[in-house]
Amino acid sequence: MTDALLIGNNLAVLVAAAELGEAGRDVVLVTDGRPAGGHFRGRAVGGTTFDVGMVVLERSPGSGPAPDPAGYRPERRYDWTRFGTMVDDWLDAHAGLRCAPTPEALVDGRRRPDHLLADRLDVLTDLDVPPPAPLPRDDPAHAAGKTTSAAYDTLTYAEAARVNHGPQLHLRLVEPFADKVLGPLAGELLARYHRAAWLPLYWPETLAAACAGEPTGLPEHRFWTTDGGAVAEVVAAVEGRVARLPNVHVSTAVVESLTAGRAGWEVRTADGAVVSHARPVLGLGHDRVQQLLGLPVTARVPGAAVVVVCCLVRAAAMTAPSPSLAVLDPALAAYRITDQDLMAGRDPEWHRVVVEAGVRVPGEDLAPRLVSELCALLGVEPVPEGEGLRDVRVLATMTSANGIAVPTAAALAADEDARAALAEACPEALPTGVLAGVGVSSLSDQVVQGLAVAAQLR
Repeated sequence: MTDALLIGNNLAVLVAAAELGEAGRDVVLVTDGRPAGGHFRGRAVGGTTFDVGMVVLERSPGSGPAPDPAGYRPERRYDWTRFGTMVDDWLDAHAGLRCAPTPEALVDGRRRPDHLLADRLDVLTDLDVPPPAPLPRDDPAHAAGKTTSAAYDTLTYAEAARVNHGPQLHLRLVEPFADKVLGPLAGELLARYHRAAWLPLYWPETLAAACAGEPTGLPEHRFWTTDGGAVAEVVAAVEGRVARLPNVHVSTAVVESLTAGRAGWEVRTADGAVVSHARPVLGLGHDRVQQLLGLPVTARVPGAAVVVVCCLVRAAAMTAPSPSLAVLDPALAAYRITDQDLMAGRDPEWHRVVVEAGVRVPGEDLAPRLVSELCALLGVEPVPEGEGLRDVRVLATMTSANGIAVPTAAALAADEDARAALAEACPEALPTGVLAGVGVSSLSDQVVQGLAVAAQLR
């Protein structure tokens, strides 16, 4: 029997494999036929590494020693922040990091510092939007209670945002982005999970102060990326650690079954291998785990469909470059354009630029339109060359019917049923990623989950 059995391909199991291996444990990681690292692995196209959409890192605002990672509780919203210094140290050990420039937002055809993610509410002073009406702090819908108030168990983002932001401010500065990202699901997203769609939920007092040009007490929220301009480099670094450990055995074979045996839980793979452990670590999706355990597969609640176009853009051709531009103008299909190299302060001849958009018509080829919008927004003259453009090379187009998991009431109920079924069928399992809960699949959460697994099995 091995000292640790990790099943899946998310970042958490990869982190756990590296930590346990370096602690001298004999580890088996079975990725179920998929590349390790999951979403954060990015995509390599012709030797060029792209993150899939805008992928950024957050740094801890606090200081001091972090608590024991075995105490991580995924049911607590943003519990990873208690371990922020630990995440910072872990990231520093895997990549050189640099603070990214302030993202921008396109509103009414004009660029401004981003108010959706970066908290740059100073932009409100030159916009003709009225502040929200006062809302008592003890009102159940007040944003102060978004992590604790029982009202937020059922309150939708649209409802909470209109009350806290005021209908006019929200209609102009937030709702267009929500509609682009989520489409029909924009009205069903639960307010407590607004960051799942990169949406803000501000206190009305904060917005009122910003509209009046007064101090809000809310500093700019900074983001970080790697020196090389791709967060995928972090995954590559962890893979490198694992590859150097002779006591960590990685199998990319597809898992055929997960069953209870005499020596604990037994995994059988398509290449005929059999591995057992009393406490398997799971880094798969709900439906895949149910399939392996022989449980009824829960119908997946649809998320938001997205398309991501990965391009190389000639630096000299961009007359209006932007590190990251959130596009609120409804006439444009794109909702974000990210220049990975500009985010990292790099200036190669060709920049990696990623365009993201929601998919409203299944099967629609949005790539030509998104490339055209990229040219218009970054100031690139669309000069034809062969079958493409002289200064823009489209390397890959990725479309996912459920690219963004949207925490709606129906989705949360389905996830809870799936977690309960897993706990009953395999109570010894250590779940990570989506199996651990809703809203705990961020890079920081998964790093802490991996460290927590290692602490428990070490």
